[in-house]
Amino acid sequence: MKFEELPAEVQQQLAQQRAELAGKRINTAYRVELYNADGTRYIEAARCCKSWSDDKGNYMPFGGGTYWTIRYGAVQWAVRKDPLGGKAYELCNGKQYGKSANGTEIPNRLNTKKEVIALIKSIGIFKI
Repeated sequence: MKFEELPAEVQQQLAQQRAELAGKRINTAYRVELYNADGTRYIEAARCCKSWSDDKGNYMPFGGGTYWTIRYGAVQWAVRKDPLGGKAYELCNGKQYGKSANGTEIPNRLNTKKEVIALIKSIGIFKI
C-alpha cells in the first residue's frame, strides 16, 4: 500500500509525526541519534562495551574496550495491529543503506565517537 492510498486522517497523522522527528537530535555518551530536516532520513550510533577475560579465569564485563554500531536509513511507516483488533499506523526506522546520497560509505561499526561525528558530518544532511 502506498502513502497516497491511506485515509486522509492517517496521512495527516503520519505527516505530523514526521514533522516532530524533523531535526531531532540525541547526543549522549552512549547514543547518537539524528534525523534530517525533512524527517526522512536517520542515523543511529550506539556504543557497545566488550567484556575481557584471560586464560587464568579473570573476567571483567566492561574491560575489553568499546565500539560504535552504525545504522543509516530511511524513515518509513508501518502498519501495526491495534489491541482492539484494528490497524494502527506509525513511523519507524526502516530500510538501511550502506551508502549515502553523496557517495559516503556507511560502515557497520566504528571505534570512537570522534569517528562517528566525522562520518555524520561527511554525510552532510544532519545538523550536529
